[in-house]
Amino acid sequence: MRIMEWNLQYGGAQERLPGILEAVRRHAPDLLVLLEFRPERVIEVSLSLTALGYPYILNSQPPPRTSGILVASKGALVQMEAPRVRSSPHRWMEVSPEGSDLRILAVHVPGASDLPGKMEFWQTLLEYGKEAVERKDRRVIIGDLSTGLERDSEGTPFLGTEHLAALLGMGWRDVWREYHQVAREYSRYSSSGKGMRTDHALASPHIHHPLWAKYSHQERESGISDHSILILDIMHKLSESGSRSSPLFRLDEGPGCIMG
Repeated sequence: MRIMEWNLQYGGAQERLPGILEAVRRHAPDLLVLLEFRPERVIEVSLSLTALGYPYILNSQPPPRTSGILVASKGALVQMEAPRVRSSPHRWMEVSPEGSDLRILAVHVPGASDLPGKMEFWQTLLEYGKEAVERKDRRVIIGDLSTGLERDSEGTPFLGTEHLAALLGMGWRDVWREYHQVAREYSRYSSSGKGMRTDHALASPHIHHPLWAKYSHQERESGISDHSILILDIMHKLSESGSRSSPLFRLDEGPGCIMG
């Protein structure tokens, strides 16, 4: 299963839409998470994504002229419980592929200009993370966390580093960092040209399928958005007999877990 997360920069202007759609076609995710989605573009964007093969589309219902989240999928989706945050609930959206036990939380944490909102989001994320660990749930948190660890920034240190560290301390996995141990890549650059890695894919400890993540920078470098694309792959796992289990289900249960 491939998940693609991308912050569109104010919803993606009309002239940037062809480039956005081409990037989706090229990376071919199974599930697409778009941040800074604007409700004014919902019909145009939804029709375009449907034509690309993503007929299942949900959004976080942001107020007019406000950035929210849009999730598009090749397969049917179920929207989970209402957002757990009071401030900017349209920046929090949890979905699950229909029939699957895998839960995917798309989130866009407020920046330092909204300090109370940022702190509320991180308090809630830590509660969410602890709950997943205690219940042994398979969950993914993906999006712009508006923070990172110290080595993820060239400029001013992040606000909220300790919260991300606490989440990782529970056993959640920063998938990109696992496979790029000493690398430095940045998903966004400040106006002063300093790089920062704020777009993250975190996996709960009970996801046992192989995981891999990468950034695609060419879309940011060409000006389609001010953020790089984040790709998360949750791969099939082969048994000793050669059969493979779907990442949408636990290894030992669930419909369709053995796929030939």
